[in-house]
Amino acid sequence: MAHFPTFRTAAFRDDERGGVAIIFALSVIVITMFAGLAIDYSRINHEHNRAVMAADAAALAAGKALLDGRLTDADVIERARSYFDQNMKVAEHFGTVRGFDVKIDRTNSGVTVSATVEVPMTLGRLAGINNVVFPITAATAFKQQDIELSMALDVTGSMGGSGKLDALKSAANDLFDILLPDGGTPNMVRIALAPYSSGVNAGRYAPTVTGRASPPGNCTYERERINDVSDSAPANGSYLKAVGSPGIYGGAYCPDTSRIVPLTNDKSLLHSEVQSYEANGSTAGHLGTQWGWYLISPNWAGVFSGRNAPTAYNDKKTIKAMILMTDGEFNTVAGRGDYAGKSSKIAVSYCKAMRAQGIKVYTVGFQLEEASARQTLKDCASEPQNFFEATSGSQLRDAFKAIAEQINNLRLTS
Repeated sequence: MAHFPTFRTAAFRDDERGGVAIIFALSVIVITMFAGLAIDYSRINHEHNRAVMAADAAALAAGKALLDGRLTDADVIERARSYFDQNMKVAEHFGTVRGFDVKIDRTNSGVTVSATVEVPMTLGRLAGINNVVFPITAATAFKQQDIELSMALDVTGSMGGSGKLDALKSAANDLFDILLPDGGTPNMVRIALAPYSSGVNAGRYAPTVTGRASPPGNCTYERERINDVSDSAPANGSYLKAVGSPGIYGGAYCPDTSRIVPLTNDKSLLHSEVQSYEANGSTAGHLGTQWGWYLISPNWAGVFSGRNAPTAYNDKKTIKAMILMTDGEFNTVAGRGDYAGKSSKIAVSYCKAMRAQGIKVYTVGFQLEEASARQTLKDCASEPQNFFEATSGSQLRDAFKAIAEQINNLRLTS
């Protein structure tokens, strides 16, 4: 008698082993999909961060290029694209740049860089997402404040060797071109010059500041009260001295062709004045420092009047700054050398007084040999990063360009 298996329908109904397998399979698919999306999200995030950093670098580079009044819009755009491409290549990438644009706003001194990046998906395709496209934007602008800058420039005898004076002329001209571009600026920018050696040639202002009708060579030296650290206007008892004044060396050197220039936005004048500089004499760095202050001090508005008049301190719309540049130790007082300690001490005291009035002090050492000269410049600078040291002409030009950019206050706005 044959026996056939008996099916127990209840047992079959209660057997869940196959259902577990199905649920497990579905779970694997879902987990895999989420893992894939997580991987794709990581790729998108990585690419977005990389693109943002590249755009920021491009915008800053373009903004600095815009500062150079000699560059065209095409030059600025090319600089932006170059920096963007370089930064997009520096790391592993997953996306492709589908669009790139640079907008230049010379009226408001701004640059905006925008780009579109596409990232293809991997396992995200299982969810029907083939790619993700996102835009990025970065912008720079210059802080639109008026600028009053004085430049105390070393024209002593040591600057005549190894092409140093020519390097200074090139660096100063670069700065003029950046701060006073040919297309003009939306803010008021004025620059003053105070070339110095053993004394400072005050030009047509010499009678007013010395109280003498015809000071020899229009040259000025220490004030009558040398230890008074002040930017008060010259008057009886506080005039600047000249050759023939008590205590001033009769053979003191005076720069013949290097004269002060009060605040002006006449770039041609600034170029021509700097071009006329000749090197001679020793280094009365404290006189250069003092004159750098006088030229932007509102207390001297009675001397430098009209378009040359400095504005008030802390008017909240004007940046006042001075650049003090030298190639060596401050060593001359009253037209005589060998006063290194005294000249440096006076210079630093004036720098501190200027900083107390909100004036930004930048210092530049060019091919310095003495540690004491380096320390004087460091002590004078408003902040450590405001001290620059150059060992070549190209580094000197870079230092002046960097100062111009700092003064213009280039910044990312988005």
